[in-house]
Amino acid sequence: MKTTRAVIASLVFFLASAALCAAGGAGGVGFGYYGFDGSGRQMLSTMGYGYSTSWDGNRVGGFGMSLLSATGEQAGGVGGLLIGHEWRDGAGVAAITFLGGAGGVGDNSGGYMILFGEADIELGLRVTRWMQVTGYVGYQAWGNLIPGPAFTTLVSYTPVVGVRIAWGGLF
Repeated sequence: MKTTRAVIASLVFFLASAALCAAGGAGGVGFGYYGFDGSGRQMLSTMGYGYSTSWDGNRVGGFGMSLLSATGEQAGGVGGLLIGHEWRDGAGVAAITFLGGAGGVGDNSGGYMILFGEADIELGLRVTRWMQVTGYVGYQAWGNLIPGPAFTTLVSYTPVVGVRIAWGGLF
């Protein structure tokens, strides 16, 4: 058991060190809530992400996100591309971000392959040279690819809100 803890601690230390050394990029975790569409379906999301930022503020990276309904009737996950643009002024940051990808979700009626998209507006504050906290609002849509005719059997579109914590080369 102690060996497993040592391996995990070493891995976390290595990844954190690599993130601190990466100039012009960040990675982190995010937590979101959606269910404002009146469907009665309230869901939570947890995500991990990483991106690089060009000197003029363009973001390109990837993400992985888990989806879970508040009642536990639906669960799934998606992964894909993160693109966007950020503006920095001192410790403040504003950004627009698009997440797009594919994944799967299951509910009481079966499992589905889904296509996923989310567009967000972010406002954040750099807490240290290497960490920032960001709040976001946006709109998310996803629908089934298979089984059944695309975007007919299982479709969700709703506003989203959440928070993201990033660390890395934040300049």
